[in-house]
Amino acid sequence: MKKTAEQKSNSLKTVYLYFFIVFICIVVSLVIKGVFIIQQSKFDPAHHFTLAVTKDNKVKEIIAFNPQTPAVWVLSVDKNIPYTDLARKYGITTDGYIQVGDSVTPGSDVIGFLWSSITHTGLWRSDITLFDKIRLLLLTKNVTTNNETAEDVTLSEQSPSTDITVINALTDQEIANENISIQILNGTDIPGFGQQLGLVLSNLGANVVDIATAQKIQKKSAIAYFGNESYTLDRVDKLLQLSPTKLHQQGIADIVITIGTDKKNTTEF
Repeated sequence: MKKTAEQKSNSLKTVYLYFFIVFICIVVSLVIKGVFIIQQSKFDPAHHFTLAVTKDNKVKEIIAFNPQTPAVWVLSVDKNIPYTDLARKYGITTDGYIQVGDSVTPGSDVIGFLWSSITHTGLWRSDITLFDKIRLLLLTKNVTTNNETAEDVTLSEQSPSTDITVINALTDQEIANENISIQILNGTDIPGFGQQLGLVLSNLGANVVDIATAQKIQKKSAIAYFGNESYTLDRVDKLLQLSPTKLHQQGIADIVITIGTDKKNTTEF
């Protein structure tokens, strides 16, 4: 039996409706995925961002982005330093990492590297999102040649010149401008644990005024602050993942960090 014109019309409407529903589902799925990626992004276009480039879990480069200038520093690390040792042994904390493939040799071409990281998103392991990579790429394209700095550093043989290079690259200018004083109390039985955190914060441009041993062992780490909340406080909170409490009376510093035994196995410092 031949279909009537009305039946054919209804069949076409059903097909169109099906494709329309599928299209809407795809669009909604992409929007949800996009929102999720944006929420998971780490790069704040208004603030300093430090990225580690690793290969076989060893640090090859440290790229520091300064959106305020804008400027980019590339520190080429010439020793096989494990990524997990970067903060603990050398006082360098990063906001993210990208692990490149075996056939890739990192270089000072940051734009080329970031573009490769975008095209290899499914192949190169990273803890930053595709959205982060795109924004870092756009930032780097606006950096003039005069504000691009590439240095070779030997972290395992630290010297005053190496320390200055690291500080210049890692300093978060807003932290330096706020100049908020920080006291660190080591509440563990690990000698030098406070100095390790002090080095990390100093490399970020923080004003660490005192590092001392707590009167007794503390199980839980804590951050306390006097006055108003600040970007420095937010950055320290992000690093240590603690909830700051407010002080009603100012001591020798605006921010007091107590390191407890719960941070013994941290890789952040």
